[in-house]
Amino acid sequence: MIINTGIKVLSSLIILTCFSIKNKRLENRSESLLKKHTDTITNKELEEYIKEERKYLDSQCIAEKARAEADIKKGKLVYFHYFGMVKSYRSNDEMDVLLKQNNIEAGTALYYCTVPLELQNCYEGVMSKEIKRKFGPKFIDSLRHIADLQYIKKNIDKIYDFEECDTISRYPGSKSYGDFFKDYEKNFWKNIKYPDEFEYRKDKDFYSSISAKFTLHKNGTVSDIDIDLTFQNKKNYKYSSYFINETKNFIKKTKWVPAKTMGVIVNSRVPLTFFFK
Repeated sequence: MIINTGIKVLSSLIILTCFSIKNKRLENRSESLLKKHTDTITNKELEEYIKEERKYLDSQCIAEKARAEADIKKGKLVYFHYFGMVKSYRSNDEMDVLLKQNNIEAGTALYYCTVPLELQNCYEGVMSKEIKRKFGPKFIDSLRHIADLQYIKKNIDKIYDFEECDTISRYPGSKSYGDFFKDYEKNFWKNIKYPDEFEYRKDKDFYSSISAKFTLHKNGTVSDIDIDLTFQNKKNYKYSSYFINETKNFIKKTKWVPAKTMGVIVNSRVPLTFFFK
């Protein structure tokens, strides 16, 4: 069967990008496949290519594990910072210093989009197991905690993104982080009067909304308020200044709770969303 042109080209590009990074011979072969007329590449050819790549990855993984075991016998340990499809840490520089103090080197590694997990980063996996065996399962987490605190102390005046902060409510009176998102909007609309000729959302209409962002400082004051309105019914834009002023007043009058990250009070950027009726 001939592969659909779009699917076939996409599949070949994924293989070229994600599988053949360390294999020049197979990379050249994938490039030659792409140069062929797309209607002549069959499912069988693609399946054979993937099997050959899998075979290579198997042998590559075995070799990497052997190299890691040899390095460990020499007293070498390496901790890896991972990138791509995983959480990235802000405190890698601080972490590297702590690792060095424990005679552990620092390196970087990538997670690839379609390479089987058991066949990628095999060297790194052996090193990770050895570090856990030698120092204990909580060792890396404890170093990361220290590194994060060091980073915050070095950057105590930074304005942190909302997602960088602890999951505590920044709206006064909210009992939980989840309540925060409901309470501020509910209380906002309590004191807002819609203009008489405002055209409300109909059942099948998209939602109209107010998007606001502001800087919440460590002392509870606010600044840099930024407001954007989206009305599905264009006639409502004539009320923009009214809703912008009401939003600014709400933000300024509210006694917001300063954000924390790792339990330390910090400046933060706070996003708010209010949906119109």
